[in-house]
This record gives sequence, structure tokens and C-alpha cells, in this order.
Amino acid sequence: MTHYFGYLPNVKVRVSSFRKNNVEPFVAAKNIFRRVKIRDQIQDDILGFEQYTVGNNERPDQVATELYDDPELDWIVLLCNNIINIYNDWPMSEKELYAYVASRYKDVNGVHHHETYEVKDNNGRTLMKEGKVVNSTFQYTTTDNITVVPSVYPVSNYDHERAINDEKSNIWVLRQEYIDDFVDEFEELLQYAPNAELGDGEDIKMTPNAVEEIFIDKKLIYTTEYGLAPSLAFAGQQELTNRTITTTTLDSGATITQSNNQSTSSTLVNSSGVIAGTTDSSSTAQSSSSSSGSSGSSSSSGSSGSSGSSGGY
Repeated sequence: MTHYFGYLPNVKVRVSSFRKNNVEPFVAAKNIFRRVKIRDQIQDDILGFEQYTVGNNERPDQVATELYDDPELDWIVLLCNNIINIYNDWPMSEKELYAYVASRYKDVNGVHHHETYEVKDNNGRTLMKEGKVVNSTFQYTTTDNITVVPSVYPVSNYDHERAINDEKSNIWVLRQEYIDDFVDEFEELLQYAPNAELGDGEDIKMTPNAVEEIFIDKKLIYTTEYGLAPSLAFAGQQELTNRTITTTTLDSGATITQSNNQSTSSTLVNSSGVIAGTTDSSSTAQSSSSSSGSSGSSSSSGSSGSSGSSGGY
């Protein structure tokens, strides 16, 4: 499979945020996002392909060696069967299959589902196909009111997974006489079409923005007002104010709302409603009472005695 990546074109990949010591922040790497897929209608052409049954514990490179005398052509075996993940799409060996079933099911031999038997009439015509998944109580009744017993049979967990694995073992392989033409066309399709992102005489793809970033020798520093003060602490240190809301209706019917703040206290209160320097909310209430009393005493000093006693109350 390593030979497959040799056909892939290169692309610039970022390895650093900015240029350091006159070394650009990109390296050339294989563009693994380039992929070639065989057209579905070609896969149905039996003249170019033939069926092959993968043996127990047989790997793709061993199949390539058997068919093409070259283990490095294993990627052709996988590509012809649209196998992307070899761990899921390639058939497991008997040992791997049993370990997989044991790890997935509590009981390897437990019943997974039930399937139907094949039923034919006296003339040999098929009335019911074999292998249809049904419930355990299913019974087939003929047009003559004859019930076929038994009509179904149980399929174990192991047999179910083995049937899936056997289906993966039947693959399509390219005939040996078409290998050279297939490789030439594959390599041609993987190459980049002429475009502005390719350098002169190079096969390395690089966007215009990436070219500009080569000459940036310093990472940009961004400043912001956010994060300078915690939002909770900031909200808890606001002055208590009385707000006057004024709503104005325009001729068009729209309304404009304005808020005017009038400061009545310079005491700082945190988010829990406690004055700074105190330990509980009762201190806030006591401070508010003393603040009211001080206001009354202040007003009585500059007014008549009746006004003073009224303010003190």
C-alpha cells in the first residue's frame, strides 16, 4: 500500500504559525485528499474483471502477489472493490472472526434471528425462498391450507457474522492484461490540472494566501477590551441608582425609550447584595438605615425644629 502514496501529488502543509529563521512555515506533503474511484458501470464489465475468493488469513499484498506477481499492487485490489478501511471492509480470518463475535455478543451460539426454509410445490416451483428473515413463530401455509412445518430455522450470532464475512471474501479483481493501462490512467487522473495555485515548473499546490504568509516574520498580536475584568465582579461594583424611564412616541408610531440615572448612594454593593467590607446582607440593611438617618440629621440642621424631628423620624 505504500507504493500507492507515491502516485499522490504534493501540497504545502502548515507546520508553524509564522516564518522563523528565514524558514517558511510550510512543508511539502502528499495530498491524501486526492482520490480516484472506479465508475460503477465499469465494475460490472466482466471482460475487465474476474471474481476471486480471499482465503483464510490472506492479505491484499498476498492477493496481488498471487495475481500480478507484485505485492506493491495491493492498492489495485483494494481500489477495485472500493475498500477504504481495510479493518472493516477486508474479510477477517477465522481466529479474528471468532474473537470479534465473542467480544460483540454475550453468547456466541445464541440465536441472532430466524430465516425461512425453501418451499416448493409438487411441480418443483419455488413457493417461498430460503433465507428470508422472519420471526420465530412464522409458519408458511400453502394455497391448499397446508402448513409447512418447520418453516423457519434459527441462525446463531456466529453464523450471522460469518455470512457477512464470507460475503466480503468474494471480491472482484482486475485482469492482469489491463494492469499497465490502469496504472497509467490512475497516475494521470491524480495529477493537478493547470491552475494558479501551482508554482512554475512545480507540482506542489499552494494557495496565493499561503504565498503571502511566507513573508510574515512576526505573528500578529490582537488586543481587546474583553477579559480585563471578570463580568461578575464588574456587575457587583456598580453604584445603586434611581432610573427615570422616558418613552416618546413619534409620528410614525415608533417609540423611543430613554433612561436617566440619578445617583442616590455611593455605596458599592457586590453581586450577593452585600456592601463591600461586610459579611452579610443584614449589614446592608443597617447601613441603609444609618444612611437615611444621617440624611435626616443633615436636613434638620439647616431647617426648623419641626422639620428636624420629621426628618429624624
